[in-house]
Amino acid sequence: MKNLLILFYGLLVITSCTNSTSSNNAQTGSTVNQNLFTVAKEINKKCPMATDENTRLDSTTVFNEYMITYHYTVHTASNKDVDVAAFKTSMQTSMNEKYKTDPQLKIYRDNSIAIAYDYKDKNGGYLSYFVCGEK
Repeated sequence: MKNLLILFYGLLVITSCTNSTSSNNAQTGSTVNQNLFTVAKEINKKCPMATDENTRLDSTTVFNEYMITYHYTVHTASNKDVDVAAFKTSMQTSMNEKYKTDPQLKIYRDNSIAIAYDYKDKNGGYLSYFVCGEK
């Protein structure tokens, strides 16, 4: 996941630098947000990919230029064996805190980009869906 954030950040920095002569911050922000589509496409070329011993990133999608969704599978668990409400609460609390404080996610915060997380179990069943940074 860290490599994905670095890729996203790198693409955003490159685009921001090419538009740095513009005095219109909204245009620069819009360009940054438009890069979500490019980032999702690049990430998807590497999917599926293991993020840890239990989780695999299957794909990313962009709903609009203000939200990217990461689609994960927890390949070691079934929703029948997991307290789905507790899983969601735990993950959402953790990821919201990360969204608010992680310096690597500053580019998301600064450009009002929300991150959605969609978790499925090993059978493709629902585990959790939530959004961080939604206004």
